[in-house]
Amino acid sequence: MTFGTFIAADEALHDLPDPAAALGIEILSGYQTRGDMHSLLGQNRIFDRIAGTVGALSLAYEDQCSPQYYYDIVRTLRDYHGQFDRVVEVGVLMGGSTAYLAGCIEAFDFDLDLVDISAEYLRFAHERVRRTFPDAARRIRLFHGDVPAYVRHVMLEERGRRNIVHHDGDHNFEQVVKDLSALSFVREDLVALIAQDTHLRGTPRFMNFVDMALYAVFGTELNYASIGTAYHGEGEMTRPNCYQGNYFMPGVAEGVVLPMAANRFLYPHPLLGAEHFLPPAREALDAAA
Repeated sequence: MTFGTFIAADEALHDLPDPAAALGIEILSGYQTRGDMHSLLGQNRIFDRIAGTVGALSLAYEDQCSPQYYYDIVRTLRDYHGQFDRVVEVGVLMGGSTAYLAGCIEAFDFDLDLVDISAEYLRFAHERVRRTFPDAARRIRLFHGDVPAYVRHVMLEERGRRNIVHHDGDHNFEQVVKDLSALSFVREDLVALIAQDTHLRGTPRFMNFVDMALYAVFGTELNYASIGTAYHGEGEMTRPNCYQGNYFMPGVAEGVVLPMAANRFLYPHPLLGAEHFLPPAREALDAAA
C-alpha cells in the first residue's frame, strides 16, 4: 500500500514507445498544445526553450490546458523567482503542466513534488519529463496521495520550505475545499497558490466549482491575477463536451494566481483542529496497527 508515501519512477517505461498504453492510461481527445504555440513565441526566451523541447517529443499523450495557460505558468514562476524553492503540483494527469514546470527548474532553481491519487499518472508524467528534461527529472519526487496526506506526511515534516502550490487535481467543490483547508495548517510556508479550471462547469455528478471553493476558503474578496485563456461566445469550448458533459463558462479566466501575502484563510476556523482535515500521523497509524 503506497498511498500517503513517495513512490519510485518506473524504469521499465524508459524504452517503451507508448508508456501510456503500458500503464493502462486511456487517452480521450489526444489534444496536444504544441501545434498552437506560434503566437506565444518570441516573448519569453525561457518559455521558447521549454516549448521547443516539449514540442519535439514524439509521444502519445493528452494536454488539457491552453497554450496561454502554460505560457502564464512560466511567467508566474519568473515573477516569483527568488521567493520560492519548491513547487507542489497537485493533479498531474499526463504531465502537461508538469513539463512546463520542470522546464523552469534550471532557470529558477527549485524542487518539484508531484501529488496525485493515481500512481500511473505520476509515473507517466515523470517519464514524459525524463524524456525532455532529464536533469530536471532528478529533482522531482512522486507522492502517491491527496493534499491532506501530503500536508501531513511531507509539508509538516519539512517546515521552512517556500512553496508554490499548483492545484489541478479533483475539481469537485467538496474535495477542493478539503485540499485548500489542509494547506491552511502550513500557511506560513505558502508563497502562492495557482488554481486551474476556475472556469469549468459540468453535470451535477462532478460538481466542478473550483472558483466557488476558493471563495469558500478565502472569502469573496480574493486578491488574484487571472491566467490562461477566457473563452467567449457560443463556441465548442463553451458547450458541454461528449466525454463528461464539461464546458467552460464564457469570459471566465482559466486559472488564477493567489499571492498568499495578499490573501488569508477564512476557513477553517482557527479552533478547528488538524484532526478534522488531515489523516492521522504515521505514529498513530503504527500504534493502531
